[in-house]
Amino acid sequence: MPTIMIIDDKMNVEKIKQFLQQENIQIITAENNRQALETIDRTYDTPIDLILINTRFPGRKNSTALFSLHPAQKKGFDNLKNYLQKPFTKDQCIEFVKNKIQHE
Repeated sequence: MPTIMIIDDKMNVEKIKQFLQQENIQIITAENNRQALETIDRTYDTPIDLILINTRFPGRKNSTALFSLHPAQKKGFDNLKNYLQKPFTKDQCIEFVKNKIQHE
């Protein structure tokens, strides 16, 4: 079963967590970067396949997205392939996560 970490505020995390767990994806959550690092250091020996981080686009009000990172790979972002613009639908999120887990 793939494991992903979602770093976002609690309300958004719960929504995303619900529908990804229905797709047989294990979810680890954190509300901020510090909490994410502490959680990884303290409790998880399981490899994380994907990290989704909430971020804002510089210079754009109310424009946020989930960026995907693969912890084992030191790659730069390759243009528009590594983020999912908010707001997104359940189906868009599931497709994005599955694509990232399967193809990276």
